[in-house]
Amino acid sequence: MSYVVLARKYRPQTFNDVYAQDHIVRIFKNAIENDRIGQAYLFTGSRGVGKTSVARILAKSLNCEVAKSINPCNKCSNCIDITQSISPDVVEIDGASNTGVDDIRELQKELFYSTSQSRYKIIIIDEVHMLSKNAFNALLKTLEEPPDKVLFIFATTEPHKVLPTIVSRCQRFDFKRIPVDAIVNRLKEISTLEKINVEEEALYVIARKADGGMRDALSLMDQVISYGMDLITVEQVQKIFGLIDTDVFNTFMQSIADHNPAVILQNYFQILDKGVDIHEFINNYLEYLRQFLFVKMNLIPADISKNMLKSIQTLCPKFNEDEIIYIMNYLIETKNNLRTSSSPEILAELTFVKLARISEMKSVKKILDTISSGTLTFTEIPKPIHNPEQLQAIQKHSNALQKKIINEQIQPEPEISDLTIDILKDNWPKITNKLKEIYPVSVTFLETAEIEKVHNNHIYINLKSETGFKKLQAEKDVFEDFLSKHFRLRIMITFTFIPEEKQQYYKNPGLQDIKKESPNLAEFIEMTDSLIRQE
Repeated sequence: MSYVVLARKYRPQTFNDVYAQDHIVRIFKNAIENDRIGQAYLFTGSRGVGKTSVARILAKSLNCEVAKSINPCNKCSNCIDITQSISPDVVEIDGASNTGVDDIRELQKELFYSTSQSRYKIIIIDEVHMLSKNAFNALLKTLEEPPDKVLFIFATTEPHKVLPTIVSRCQRFDFKRIPVDAIVNRLKEISTLEKINVEEEALYVIARKADGGMRDALSLMDQVISYGMDLITVEQVQKIFGLIDTDVFNTFMQSIADHNPAVILQNYFQILDKGVDIHEFINNYLEYLRQFLFVKMNLIPADISKNMLKSIQTLCPKFNEDEIIYIMNYLIETKNNLRTSSSPEILAELTFVKLARISEMKSVKKILDTISSGTLTFTEIPKPIHNPEQLQAIQKHSNALQKKIINEQIQPEPEISDLTIDILKDNWPKITNKLKEIYPVSVTFLETAEIEKVHNNHIYINLKSETGFKKLQAEKDVFEDFLSKHFRLRIMITFTFIPEEKQQYYKNPGLQDIKKESPNLAEFIEMTDSLIRQE
């Protein structure tokens, strides 16, 4: 007999063999025992999670000649035929190959014939979302009122493409992705049955690579077994699938903690020499950091191996949660930029060098505490923060600190009863010099502004720069407070933006245009009978 791949050899044959779909198995067991079988079922879920297998098991449970219960015998002719997909009463249709109305009509004709040796005629349509809209509509009436003892089972990986009128006529079952630990347990059982020596760490790598699909995991296991039968190690599995060893990421994290970019780049170059794609490397690094963050938060992921957990727990005290999140965000940003970068290698190298300086990042709380204490220096300027609420809080504290510094520099003028434009202009250089230390950019616009008038201690200032107007308008309360304390009066300020008049140019001027702009030149043109040439 020819070799049978693991995915077919160990396909679930009873409900007890189905992994990680307990909620669905329980419903069908109760439905069979209580004889409450529906007329149509819709199975949804990602690939390799058991949709078609459960459909066949349900068919065998309903049509088994011996058991006639939730546990089919798998030995009678009906069970064997269903398992081999050759049963005349259990028809499996590929929705991708039978998409038209004519295919549905042929199916409907077959429903009028009674079963040959089974209790139910069962129609299983895989990838049902591939049917055309007309084919769906042709199926509606039959689906709503099918002949007696006829059961429809639809399976799809894209339920959103199935017409709502079809979904409403079915009982829908959503199949979950199979957890990593469940896949590992199944692979252990199969390894024992096949007498294969394999490291547990290697099984975790295969399970994570399978991405929630048991069929994918068994196919990967087949591939690994073909590589070496004596002992399957984690290094072999990583080499076969081009994965990165966890020790590489441990070295990266240790180098980041030690502020040693040279070691990071050295390991990174070694990875590139092995032909690993930059995008794939960053994806693997992000997955590692996800588990690192969970361990840091004392949440042990189910898909982490014991060795990996131990190595991460050793490194966790060297980082806080903010730093881990920052590294992940920075890698995600780099990953997005790599798609459009003309020099992805340089961008990746720069990223890893910057990550080695992660300790310079301050948490938001520390930034606010530093600003509140007034001890913020230029060497302690934090990294940009993009959260609007955080920016608003920091701006509030920053303005309070700047007001405090300004108040310490104010030397009030002799008391006056009313502010005039002459008094203001006499004090203007002194005012701008004091403010320049705190608001160097804003004062630049103040120095070029025009003081229009002063009326009832209200200063009216005109600005020709729109940028300067917006800048000064945002800081108006600070300047009003400063001037009020300077003159010992309640001072108000109104900033007005007056754009400069733009000179009108004529692209192709005629004589009438020239007369308007320069009558003398127009007179000269007429007297000399000159020609106007357009450039």
